[in-house]
Amino acid sequence: MQPRQPPYADHGDDRPGAARSAPRADPSADDGVDPDLLGYLFDDSPPAPPAPEPARRRVGTALVESRRAGMGDAGVRAHLARKLCRLLPDLPPDRQDKATATALRTLERLARDHAAHVRTALAGALKDVACAPPAVARMLARDVERSVAEPILHCCATLTDDDLLEIIASHPAGWALAAIARRPAVSAPLSCAIVDTGDAEATSVLLDNDGAVIPEDRLEDLVERSGGHPDWQAKLAGRPALSQRLALRLAEFVDDSVADLLRRRTDLDAVTAAEVAAVTRRRVAWVEGRDPAESPGRRAVRLHRQGALDETALGDALSWEETDFVRAALALRAAVHPGIVDDILRSGDARAVTALVWRAGYSMRCAMRVQIRAAGIPPRAVLNARQGTDYPLPAADMTRHLALYGVRS
Repeated sequence: MQPRQPPYADHGDDRPGAARSAPRADPSADDGVDPDLLGYLFDDSPPAPPAPEPARRRVGTALVESRRAGMGDAGVRAHLARKLCRLLPDLPPDRQDKATATALRTLERLARDHAAHVRTALAGALKDVACAPPAVARMLARDVERSVAEPILHCCATLTDDDLLEIIASHPAGWALAAIARRPAVSAPLSCAIVDTGDAEATSVLLDNDGAVIPEDRLEDLVERSGGHPDWQAKLAGRPALSQRLALRLAEFVDDSVADLLRRRTDLDAVTAAEVAAVTRRRVAWVEGRDPAESPGRRAVRLHRQGALDETALGDALSWEETDFVRAALALRAAVHPGIVDDILRSGDARAVTALVWRAGYSMRCAMRVQIRAAGIPPRAVLNARQGTDYPLPAADMTRHLALYGVRS
């Protein structure tokens, strides 16, 4: 048996308390270690970041952290909602996957959370997620809180046309209709459904949306109804899909600023452009043809005797807001005392105003314009035409409304 070698034999006597001799430098000696492998000792660069935690594991981590923080706290639940929404794109789409199923169940519970703050946080985080769970999106879209439903209705791509049509059919608040009307792309069925609700604000938003497809028949309806909604007129004049026929119809009763928009359109053919220009010239001639010495009432009498107190004359007067002329014209055509005409126009009664225009022999289109221009009735309260052109009330009802103001049949 050979004697045991001291543990520090290679460096002389390195036992505690013993003097150590310096190692010998031998450039040719090979210590068996590649110098390149020792470079890390002198490397000042930061260490490589750890590999990201898989999305599956992060779902579990988020749930555990939330439970530890206390799920009874609405702020914790809101934070969890935002975190799970960020993880959705990285999760397997298969609901059979355990992590995906867990995340979806949790999101569905959060969509039913009693705290509006939590649902609002969820909606704000989910609205731009392309793979948003349809069931969760539908729940949020039907939420009674505007802060919850509005961003989903406006942005969420998961909602289908069928989903949105069902929501419109349920008679939601005006802000919900407006949110749908602002979506980046609004199909023809959705546009028709929004127009058919009669909501003026949502319709105005729809007309502003270049991504909304509005069929010709609905555009025609809106052109006719725009007599009672002047704020629609400039928007209609700028719609790229406005046909030549509708452009000319619109020019008949809009004010000069909107007519100018129509004249500047480059897609009108020469004939239509000339007709729009003729309407504009007629409007200018109406103003220039006024005699300063002739009162609006006397002018109305003169035109009535000439058989020229027609709807074109009344339309021109309405465009220039010549209310005194309009009152005189209605009194003459309806054979009603001017004082009664004043009472009706000042009443704010849309049915009575409509009945007065009907008695004067003008169209329902004209009645809508008289309601808002001469009677000052707000657009939301205007009595609209039936099927775009017809009076919505039977003759007996209109006669009864006039009788309330002392007009005898």
